[in-house]
Formats: sequence, structure tokens, C-alpha cells
Amino acid sequence: MRATFPHLLHLDVALGILYPSLGIEIVPPPPITQKTIEIGVKFAPQNACFPLKVTLGNFIEAIERGADTIFMVGGVGPCRFGYYGQIQRIILEDLGYRVQFVLLDHPRYGVRSFLSALRAMTGGRLFLPEIVRVARLSFAVLRFTEELEAHRRALRCQVKDPQELDRVIDGTIEALRRVKTLRELEALKTSTLEKLDALPRNGRKDFLKVGIVGEVYIAQETRVNFNVEKLLGDLGVYVHNSVSTVEYILHTFRPLTRSREKLEAWELAKPYLKRFVGGEGIDSVGSTIRYAREGFDGVVHLYPFTCMPEIVAKGVLQAVSRDFDLPVLHLAIDEHSGEAGLVTRVEAFVDVLERRKQEKKRGLKRNGSLSRS
Repeated sequence: MRATFPHLLHLDVALGILYPSLGIEIVPPPPITQKTIEIGVKFAPQNACFPLKVTLGNFIEAIERGADTIFMVGGVGPCRFGYYGQIQRIILEDLGYRVQFVLLDHPRYGVRSFLSALRAMTGGRLFLPEIVRVARLSFAVLRFTEELEAHRRALRCQVKDPQELDRVIDGTIEALRRVKTLRELEALKTSTLEKLDALPRNGRKDFLKVGIVGEVYIAQETRVNFNVEKLLGDLGVYVHNSVSTVEYILHTFRPLTRSREKLEAWELAKPYLKRFVGGEGIDSVGSTIRYAREGFDGVVHLYPFTCMPEIVAKGVLQAVSRDFDLPVLHLAIDEHSGEAGLVTRVEAFVDVLERRKQEKKRGLKRNGSLSRS
């Protein structure tokens, strides 16, 4: 078996630890490029969701590299993600590719089929001590990659040399591919945090704070969202991303596991959105309210063009933005999106946030002088 899977930020690092330990050879797709997108767009339905097109491009490029098995997850609710695997399977068959397509669908669609797919994804074995050990390590590595990206977002506006910050974090991510035990992982964590703490700071104390919400793929995959996090950081903005693959996995396997972040976001969203609308629609609303309560200056909402759950969320976010006086920039991404246009919109958004912040400061100063007179 030579298995492949779709790219999603650093998911390949964690799976690169898991599958070889289970005796499964992996063939990761090459990094996402314009060619990847063009391949997916060429063979996917025109009105298909953009993540479907990009991941289809991943699969075709990996098959051309020798992959004979595809691992893919399914979804639930009124969201097209639940159809990705089935549509991609049919497209690949029509193109003449003879590959095994293993779709790990949600347990609510059938425990037997879920366990069957899970067994195929673990080399025909389930719940053996060695599998549990390796799965724990793989998940811990995935969690740490997200922690590293959180540090990158938070520190980019604070360090003197952002390139050195990238070198430290990118070097650690490469080192994670060679981790064999939890002890090695903890040692790498310690050394990396020491390096990050030692990076010279630029002395700035007052930053704009911007949160990111949206659909799980577009909001995390920097190679399709034009790395909007880096753009914001280079503009001197402190960035936090509410979207997490780890939290998505925890929520998927409920009630065995629970995502505290998602449950909290859903509770916050209730006054505005009481029903599940699919995807991350409720999460986008709840996380925006959380950012408002935590004093963030603005929110960037990232989603695929025509994504129904996020279009619903966009409508609701207009009310949230008004009620909490929190600006929200909506960015819909598809194969027609251009980097230059996105950069212009983000730069203009940051300018608006900066002006608002300065006006609030001047208003506070005036109010303070009046109260003392």
C-alpha cells in the first residue's frame, strides 16, 4: 500500500510519523502550487467548492508519484464537504485511475463502515498498544505544529527579524518529522521555546489585534489563502486564528472526545445563530463574539466562494459586527482570486483599524481631560 492524503497545513508531518510506524508507505502530494489548483479546476465540476478542487489536484499529483491508495475524511450536515470523497472517487475513476479510495466518514453514518475505514487506515489493525502509542505521538506532534503557528502569528509583529522567527519555527517543523517518542517531542518543545524567547524584540507594546475565523481549510491552508496571516503580521498586527485541525478532530470523534473551543463558540453564537448550518458556520459567529469580548480590533472572515455555511455566517456576522462595534473583513477565496487584490483589501482594512484605534485614544484623552476640569 502506497497511501496519500490531502494537504492541510502541517498535517503531513503528523501523518508522516503515524503511517510508516504502521507499515504503510506514504506518498505525500507535492506542495500546493498553481499547477495543483489548475489540475483540480480542470477535472472538478465548475461549481464545486474550492477545497474540493485543490485536494483533487493533490490526489492526482500524488497518484502520478506512485500512490495507489487515498485516505480521505467525510463530513456531516448541510455542507458540501460531506460529498467531497464520493465526487473525487467518481472523477478519478472516470479519468482511468485505479486506486483504492478509503473514506473515513462520520460514525453517525454507520459505526460498521466507520470502523472498516479506520481499520484500513491503520493497516488492518485497531487499538493495539503500539497503534495507540504512535497515534498519541502523531496527535501530539500535530498539536505542537499548531502551537508553533500560534507563536509565529503572535510574535511576528514583536520581533526585530521576522525571518529569524520563520527560520526557528520552520526548522522545528522539519525536526518534528524525525521525532520518535513523546520524550523527544518534549525536549524539542523546550529548546524551541527557549529559542523563541531569545529572539530580540522590536520594543513595540501597542499592536492592532486581528482574529481569523472561517472555513477550516481556507482559514488554515496558507498556500490557498495567500498567507494572509504573514501579511497581517508584516503590517505590524498581532494575529490569532480560531480555526484548528486539532479541535476539528476532537469534535469529529465526539462523544469520545470533546472540543472545548467549539463548545464555547457554539454557546456564544446562540443569541445570533441557534441551529447548526454545517461546516464552521456557528464557529465563525461564536469566535467573532469571543474576539469582540477579548478586545480585538477586527476580524478577518475566510471562506470558499459559494460556501453555504459561511455565507449564512457572513449574514449573521453583519449583526455581530454592528452590535459589538467590531469591523469584519470578508474574504471569499476561489481559483479566480488574486493575491494583489487580497493584499490591497487587507492593507486597507488595517488602515481603517488603525484610524479607529487612534480615534478611540483621542476620545479617551478628551474625556479624561474633561473629567479632571
